[in-house]
Amino acid sequence: MKALTKELFILNEGLIQFPILPNGPGWKSTEKKELPIIESGEEGVFLSKILTAIKQSKEMICLQSFLIQDTEVISALLNAVERHVRVFVLSSVEARLKETIEEEQSFIKLEYIQLLDKKFKNHFIHRSAKNFHAKYILIDPRTNPIGFICTNNFTENGFTKNPELAMQLTIKQCTELYKIFVYHFWEHASDEQTSSTEFTKVRPAGKFSLPKMESVLLTSPNEKNNTLAASLLDAVKNAKKSISLSTFQLDKSEEIVKQIIVKAQDGIAVTIFCRPVEILLNEQLKPLLTAGAEIFFHPLMHAKSLLIDESIGYLFTANLMRDGLLNGFEVGVKLSLVQAEALCKIYHCWRSLFPMKVLRQAAIQEISQHYIFKNGKLTNKVLINDHRDRKQRINSVADLCRFFEQQPSINDHSIKSIALKLVAEINVTQDNYRPIGKYEIVEKGHNEKWVIINEEFNPADIELLSPYKEAKIFYANRHSILSNSLNK
Repeated sequence: MKALTKELFILNEGLIQFPILPNGPGWKSTEKKELPIIESGEEGVFLSKILTAIKQSKEMICLQSFLIQDTEVISALLNAVERHVRVFVLSSVEARLKETIEEEQSFIKLEYIQLLDKKFKNHFIHRSAKNFHAKYILIDPRTNPIGFICTNNFTENGFTKNPELAMQLTIKQCTELYKIFVYHFWEHASDEQTSSTEFTKVRPAGKFSLPKMESVLLTSPNEKNNTLAASLLDAVKNAKKSISLSTFQLDKSEEIVKQIIVKAQDGIAVTIFCRPVEILLNEQLKPLLTAGAEIFFHPLMHAKSLLIDESIGYLFTANLMRDGLLNGFEVGVKLSLVQAEALCKIYHCWRSLFPMKVLRQAAIQEISQHYIFKNGKLTNKVLINDHRDRKQRINSVADLCRFFEQQPSINDHSIKSIALKLVAEINVTQDNYRPIGKYEIVEKGHNEKWVIINEEFNPADIELLSPYKEAKIFYANRHSILSNSLNK
């Protein structure tokens, strides 16, 4: 048996739909750059600003957060209480004790209960409602206002690990936000903490209402006060060049997301920063990708913000969902030009640093790896450059032509290329043929031909045999036959 070989290199011509590709080295906060928009981060710059403000408090502190953990903020608040500063807290704690926590995977209910029992009880005036989702803190809002709005919960991850955004409020914003806090505290809180985990139902006071807000945007159960959703929607509709946004979640059925899709289809550059969640990608993000949006993933992304044409910015606490835009208790502010420019700088950093980017589609030839969801978790999948041998017994010239002329394709998206070695196994003739050239045509009986090839024949010579496709084919070693003849 003689083996005639031909090597093929096959590239996968396929496309991967909605691939998650490696992007940057990983998020690094701009927190130490003294921008007017502050990022969370390992250095705790934003946390330090809050702690400093709490230490300076004289009269009152108002804090609202969806979730709260036992961080340095709690210790600072307790110290303020010892100085006879009154601390009022709005949270969603009572409802959170009954439901699964999705925003903070590290949230532990037992620790939360201990926090309520040992530190909240008898120290803070703490009220709760299911949809209290805003995040901010106001220090001495009636006398010497200092305030911060942030996208993070008052948790360890929120201050140090998640990509989050915050800003210091103006005196006017502090004053308006204090009115919102008072209104929600007395008219919309459903429960008040009376013991470690016991909450007593409370009724609306029926005494407080909100005037028109000029510097703070709001989502509230009272529809006449809702300004956040409309302001964000108007900004999107007026976009001329670009729309960039960050969010924890979004819903494609919401009007603002529909408008973003329309803008992307019209050629407006759309960039989205969010979390790599399988159901979010499959059910909500694919229409945005199909429309032309660029999407960058960070596994702990939680900031909520919007930037239009790199000059009009918003910072807010709502996700782009019905609860956040219509039914919840959320706040937001329109950024000054300087703050919008800072947000633009942060977004540019995120584009280059976030570890993953999603595309509408990618040619397999152009990538070496991508991420896939396996059991709900991201797994890195490296594309294979495979090596294979394919053998076939050859009896006729037609067999050889078909075998060597094949053009295989790759249907497996896990394989980038295949180095394929075709091995044609040709019978050695027992007759004493000695082809003078690379091959010889031999007449064998009535209308029967044999093609005898030798070691000089190679796959590039197959075209020479095309007139003899019906002939049988054999191999003869010319040198060995000649040597045997001389020895005789």
